[in-house]
Amino acid sequence: MADQAEQESNQSVLKKRGGIWTVIGLLLVAGIVVVGVMKFMDSQKSETPPAPEYKAPKHLIVISIDTLRSDHLGCYGYGKKTSPTIDALAKEGVVFENHYTCYPLTLPAHLTQLTGVSSLGHRVRDNLYHRLPDEIQTLPELMKDQGFRTGAFVSAHTLKSGSGIERGFEVYDDKSVRTLEPGRLTVNERKAPETLKLAQDWLGSLGSDRFFCFIHLFDPHAPYFQHPEVGDEFQGNDLARYDGEIAYVDQAIGRFVLELKKLGLWDDTLLVITSDHGEGLGQHSELTHGYFCYDSTTHVPLIIHGAPEIEPGARVAGIARNYDLAPTLVELMGLEAKEFGKQVHGLSLVPAMRDPAKDMGLSVYIESHYAWLNANWAKIRGLRTKDSLTLFSGSEVLHFTDADQNKNVAGENAEAVTAARVEIDRLLKSWLPPREGSLEVRESTAGTPYPGESPVAQSFDPENLNDTQNLPSPHSQAKVLLGYQQAELDYDAQRFATCADHLRELLKDNPDFVMALKLLSAVNQGRVRSDWKQLGVAECKRLTREAADALKRTAELAGKHHQQAAVADIRRNQGLLLVWLNDKLALRQLSEATSDPALDWMFHLVSYRVAAQGAEPEAAAAAARFLESVPASESFVKEAKTDLQRMQAGESLKLAPWEQ
Repeated sequence: MADQAEQESNQSVLKKRGGIWTVIGLLLVAGIVVVGVMKFMDSQKSETPPAPEYKAPKHLIVISIDTLRSDHLGCYGYGKKTSPTIDALAKEGVVFENHYTCYPLTLPAHLTQLTGVSSLGHRVRDNLYHRLPDEIQTLPELMKDQGFRTGAFVSAHTLKSGSGIERGFEVYDDKSVRTLEPGRLTVNERKAPETLKLAQDWLGSLGSDRFFCFIHLFDPHAPYFQHPEVGDEFQGNDLARYDGEIAYVDQAIGRFVLELKKLGLWDDTLLVITSDHGEGLGQHSELTHGYFCYDSTTHVPLIIHGAPEIEPGARVAGIARNYDLAPTLVELMGLEAKEFGKQVHGLSLVPAMRDPAKDMGLSVYIESHYAWLNANWAKIRGLRTKDSLTLFSGSEVLHFTDADQNKNVAGENAEAVTAARVEIDRLLKSWLPPREGSLEVRESTAGTPYPGESPVAQSFDPENLNDTQNLPSPHSQAKVLLGYQQAELDYDAQRFATCADHLRELLKDNPDFVMALKLLSAVNQGRVRSDWKQLGVAECKRLTREAADALKRTAELAGKHHQQAAVADIRRNQGLLLVWLNDKLALRQLSEATSDPALDWMFHLVSYRVAAQGAEPEAAAAAARFLESVPASESFVKEAKTDLQRMQAGESLKLAPWEQ
């Protein structure tokens, strides 16, 4: 019995111990399982590939279509079929619905595109006389330094090399547009197919090299030519022909895209389509552009095609600025740009591209000094937000909230106007140019295609909203400007007589309108030079006298303000016309009123031309003594020596066109 009890006791203990060991065993198994699961999960984690690194496009092409309004493209809501190629690219890329230029003129806007610096910073405010400061780096310079081949192909004289626009491009093709065509107000241009073919040939020569290609197409700029191949709906009046020019460019871009695909470049290329400014087309009494800052000339397209990791067909509704383009391209192309980034006024738009619903909360600073530079009217400065446009010019304040910008509601929106003023003041103080002082005007050996304009030195002095407060606003002169722009278009179309008639009517009520005075003089001189046989001597002399009088008044007016630097050239032109007329008395008065040896020489020319028979040798001797005193560096001396030789030989000097 005792043994049985002990056995039961031992079994009881074993049973108890067995339960414990069972628990311990289960825990061990569970632990092993957990460890195994964790190891499995870790192995799974280690086998999951990391997120792929951003792969930038290999190539970049920017096509800037001059004078292209956003609202004349199908992808921006236009009803006419002007842009099927661009519309198709828009569906595959990103469209910025509210993209604006900061300055509605060709050279200033393109310099902003390529630097990220607004016109307030680079201070280029005209097409011919200002230049990019050396301190500002360009995007092609940056890309060339990082191994890209760089080429530019431009279609108009306004982008000829010499302004700084060419910096960084190993190829800058402006050959056929570098010089001017006499008798044209607007600049020489080449057609889109020709420019695109030059770009295509260059791209085909690069092999596997990475490249940045900048292409400028000028066709939509006035004058608007007819292109029968684009269809009947694009023939007729200015509006139809403007749309026809867009359709013509669109077709050319379509062919260019096909060639890129044939070259095997398309899939590796980031393509940008944009514009420098729009066109007034009669809205707000503006036929062309540059004078005002309404949406008609500042709202321009921006379409980016081929950006990695971006949803095709995205549409960004927030404000975008042309000074945002360069930093956006820097990010998309994966460039190292620490120093470049310090100069830019804009921001990369890539966040908005990745999330189109995201509003970056931007506003755009807009300005035009064109009327101030050329007519001595007030500068225009403005701020465009998503909901309004506010403009300050002279003592005038305009605030628009309507789509057509016809109803000034500044009085009812004092808070918004004040906010715009504060923001512009802030920008004027913070977006300072990289240097001080001024730059003298660029020399133009070929003359100017804009006879109504004035060469004014490029200033880097501080600016403020009140610096032209006492001058008339260009908006208040809209009717005058409308008449002048019509005369410009007549001149460019070589309707010289009609142009002159328009200018005379304009000057009856506005006798001191400098631009009209200068253009009238140019018109008359052009007619006399080219049509003197048809006009007859008497009419030639009448037109020459009218031109000389216009220049005399122009010099008087220009000498009173910032156009003073142009006075010497104006007077020399006046002097030449007085030589044609043999007006010795007027030339004496002109030369005595100045210290210009060129005018003194003109007086000697006329003295010889009107000398009595037998007195010519004395006049020639006086001319020789004078010329000996003139430094050889004077620009007129070489030609003067030729004239002097003819005088000393007793030849007659036939200098007027009708004397040939």
